[in-house]
Amino acid sequence: MKLARFYFLLSYSLVLFSCSDNDSSPTIEEPDPIIETPNLLLQLSGNQIVDASKNSVYLQGVAFGNEIWSNSLVPPETHHSEIDYQRVKNMGMNAIRFYMNYRTFEDDTNPYNYKQSGWDWLDKNITWAKNKGIYLILNMHAPQGGYQSQGTGDALWDDVENQNRLAALWKAIAERYKDEVQIAGFGPVNEPVPTSSISQWTELAQKLIDEIRSVDKNHLLFIEKAIYVKGSNTLDSNLNFPNVHGENLIYEFHGYDPLSYTHQLLDFANLGDGGKYPDENIIEVVNVQWYTATFNNPSLASGTNNWNYFEGELYKITDENIKIARPALVGGNVGGKVYFDDIVVNEYDENGNFTRTVLEMNLNSKDSWNYWSNNNTGESGLATNEGHNDTMSLFIQNATDDCNMTNSKVSFVPTPNFYYQINGWMKGENAANDSYCKLRLDFYTTDSPILKRNKEYLESVIGKFTDWAQTKNAVLYMGEFGAGYPCFQDNKGGLQFVEDMVTIAKKNNIHFTYHSYHEDSFGLYRGYGTLPDPSNANQPLIDLFTKLLK
Repeated sequence: MKLARFYFLLSYSLVLFSCSDNDSSPTIEEPDPIIETPNLLLQLSGNQIVDASKNSVYLQGVAFGNEIWSNSLVPPETHHSEIDYQRVKNMGMNAIRFYMNYRTFEDDTNPYNYKQSGWDWLDKNITWAKNKGIYLILNMHAPQGGYQSQGTGDALWDDVENQNRLAALWKAIAERYKDEVQIAGFGPVNEPVPTSSISQWTELAQKLIDEIRSVDKNHLLFIEKAIYVKGSNTLDSNLNFPNVHGENLIYEFHGYDPLSYTHQLLDFANLGDGGKYPDENIIEVVNVQWYTATFNNPSLASGTNNWNYFEGELYKITDENIKIARPALVGGNVGGKVYFDDIVVNEYDENGNFTRTVLEMNLNSKDSWNYWSNNNTGESGLATNEGHNDTMSLFIQNATDDCNMTNSKVSFVPTPNFYYQINGWMKGENAANDSYCKLRLDFYTTDSPILKRNKEYLESVIGKFTDWAQTKNAVLYMGEFGAGYPCFQDNKGGLQFVEDMVTIAKKNNIHFTYHSYHEDSFGLYRGYGTLPDPSNANQPLIDLFTKLLK
């Protein structure tokens, strides 16, 4: 409108200056109309993604991790080459979630100035994607302020300058590629972990949306839920999605449940052996919350003492909110070291008569035992030279606050009005005077159904997102799901897990990308620092995707 008005005034002035005295009726020429360029990008139409011809597009693909965790200042040339786009295409995939580290584009010593090498790298990948008919979803996996998922990116939230730099970088990316058809859209922040509340993410997400939209009105924006608020694992009523507004927004979640299975035996996860899939003997539950415990069990004496047997209280299940139970090894304020061994959980009926032994564990493995500390002090481990009946036991040491070890793999469903008791052995070394080390039963509550580890459980996990999306009339994207390489060994069922997840996603019209294409923990191809090599590939998984997607 402003441009048209300028043309009108200019042409009117020219007419006034060129008129003769005898010309009483000058002709004023109308300016040429401004023709809007047609939008050729992927768009939302109702609950569908469509192309420029209004054909429905279902995004199914894989993630290019691009070695973002190395924090390299140069593009990751050993992650993939053009042939890898063809390999993606050969599996029947049409999308790549393309991970980015801000350092590829901007140095901390020179903020708001962007490297040509970063743009050249993106341009090259867009050309490769275009040649093979693959859509790219650009995802800021490591923003200014730090990688989010592991809770080490507080600076994104605590320093507003990091947010300003992130917004400026996204604006530059969006402006440069605003007409690029091969880019499906932008993912502003991967797995955000705000430090105090979801409102922090809502404010930042809206800021990023607004900055992108100031130069790019049309690209899809993939807006993730916060995976948690630091210090809390509780989902809010909006499933931790930010309350934002705008056009062409797609809502993203990730699918790694059950975590004890998908991340088992990976060094960085420290989860131990997570079992197989499916397994009808393992209880799985969605959004479980700690509720109460057997607080009155006897505690280990302070100081140093030998192995002693501890018998817990009989705890009657009278609260209907108690849904599942797990053993816990408590090393509260131990200061020194406490060992645990040979624990037994017994069940008694409503009259106090023994009915069965629910669990019996000699604690000679740390598999699936997870350590928690209220103030991040202390550590847990497996002792290989100390035990009650053998040379092994679990221990907690150096903790200065409330802490414990729990094992979700041995959860059980308690019977209402029955009694439960945990017994076992403990030994102490230099336990503090105010320590409280004990064996405990922890009880949990949930509004979700209690299921076995099978496809029905996976459907329940994803179901909470599909239910939410229906109420919001929102389109969903499962930006990451996957299973670590140990899940594809020793008959642990990784292929079945992936097949069930893909089947559930397609049934519910949830767009997805598998994590990931090339990395040592989850990759279709392994071998860090070298280009993907078919001799070092998870070929059965590649074959499965080819069967499911082509």
